[in-house]
Amino acid sequence: MDGIQGTLSRFITTFSKLDLEGMMMCFYNDATAFFPIAHRTTVLDGKAEIGEAFSNVISKIRATEINSIRLDLEDVKIQRFGDAAIATFHIRDGDLSRRTLVLRRSHDDWLIQHLHASNAPLEET
Repeated sequence: MDGIQGTLSRFITTFSKLDLEGMMMCFYNDATAFFPIAHRTTVLDGKAEIGEAFSNVISKIRATEINSIRLDLEDVKIQRFGDAAIATFHIRDGDLSRRTLVLRRSHDDWLIQHLHASNAPLEET
């Protein structure tokens, strides 16, 4: 699972650095995505739409004079099915951010075919 883990790590690292170009290198051209409703309410179809949506998110973050974000993954689970894999994880950052990546092998590398991102408020204790 090194290839799958490597792609996941590369995506998270470039996202934490707000490196849009690096993030988009992790996606297939015909990838699809669902973003949290706060950012987008419809399916994103293709790398260009996904990149535009991430660009908007990054712009909002940078508008607060932040140049990087901390993304600590929890509950990471990777399931492989031949040339396809599913990676799921949580990020806690005020909300419980749930993420699912569907990856597909391309020669010796793995790329993201679909990203599903949703957020749920954390219960107050």
